Amino acid sequence: MDNKLNVAFLWHMHQPLYKDPLTGEYTLPWVLFHATKDYYDMAAILEEFPDVHQTFNLVPCLIEQINEYASGKARDKYGRLSGKKAEELGAEEKVFMLQFFFQANWEHMIRPLPRFWELLRKRGISNDRDEVVHSLRYFSDQDFLDLQVLYNLVWIDPSIREKDQFLSALYSKGGGYTEEEKAALLRKQTEIAGTVIPKYAELKAKGIIEVSTSPYYHPILPLLCDSEAAREAMPGATLPKARFRHPEDAREQVRRGLKLFKDTFGAMPRGMWPSEGSVSMDILPIVASEGVEWLATDEEILSNTLRRPIRRDHMGNCYDTFLYKPYEIESDGGKTVLFFRDHVLSDLIGFDYSKMDAEHAASDMITRLTRIHGMLENPGEHVVPIILDGENA
Repeated sequence: MDNKLNVAFLWHMHQPLYKDPLTGEYTLPWVLFHATKDYYDMAAILEEFPDVHQTFNLVPCLIEQINEYASGKARDKYGRLSGKKAEELGAEEKVFMLQFFFQANWEHMIRPLPRFWELLRKRGISNDRDEVVHSLRYFSDQDFLDLQVLYNLVWIDPSIREKDQFLSALYSKGGGYTEEEKAALLRKQTEIAGTVIPKYAELKAKGIIEVSTSPYYHPILPLLCDSEAAREAMPGATLPKARFRHPEDAREQVRRGLKLFKDTFGAMPRGMWPSEGSVSMDILPIVASEGVEWLATDEEILSNTLRRPIRRDHMGNCYDTFLYKPYEIESDGGKTVLFFRDHVLSDLIGFDYSKMDAEHAASDMITRLTRIHGMLENPGEHVVPIILDGENA
């Protein structure tokens, strides 16, 4: 019997629908920025390690938005102000930029560029409107042009910048940009966004990755089926007086998500990350009857279902083996396999390891997995699900 321990990584890629249905404009730029900084590289890096298989969960309304940015049709205020000539910016537009064009990790994305850090210090650490208005007098047209370029440039993944001669030169230049360079950068953004979904499709076809999906607009399925489901997890929760019960809406969200997935990748997905990992017995017949073979959720769901605490030592190491295996549940719609993530291991990657030395972080993860391997009688029959948001990995 194979004595290797199975480790399943699932990276959840999701953004809400930012498009204003009245104006047609996107209210925030995060789909574009994560497309250029995270979505492409998170998958593409696996081409260097084709034997390392990962699962990526792409929310359908995220795919819809990426496609619109890739087509060049998507519009948002950030992009509109970025594209406007610096000398033509109005006072209110400049205030907006000084308030919101430093929305990036200051330590890892802004400080490494001396010019960007200089602009931030000139504005000050506060983005309070009154203080920003006061600092406006210190900024020149060139300052705003550099801010337009730098803000969009740092949201492009370093691996992409390094491989692109123009982007690499732009980053090395560091400031003193021209309107022509800015226009070329914004075209590059659209170009990169257009490579994201094709790259996932390519890696999926090669068998390097699995791609799963979610309900279309990322709703909480159990609450769509029955708002009273909240009491199962939170008996004392205050709920609306009017009970909401629309399982047909839940099914429609699942169906729309599966349809977009098939239209995008040419086949149905096998698995689904239900929004926020929310599950209930009501949703199982829906997802199973629509052809979804597996769901993934959090360890707390398993603990509450079995009425068994998941015990951990002072370092967060789990010593309950029942966490590390899939569970099959039969419903009217058929059988569904559920995986329950190791919350601690997932959060270490999501929140802690980035603050550590890379070698130390990797060693800590391997040590923890080795410990799990050692406590299992037949490791090959078990799986350690590590599931977390992929945008900020």
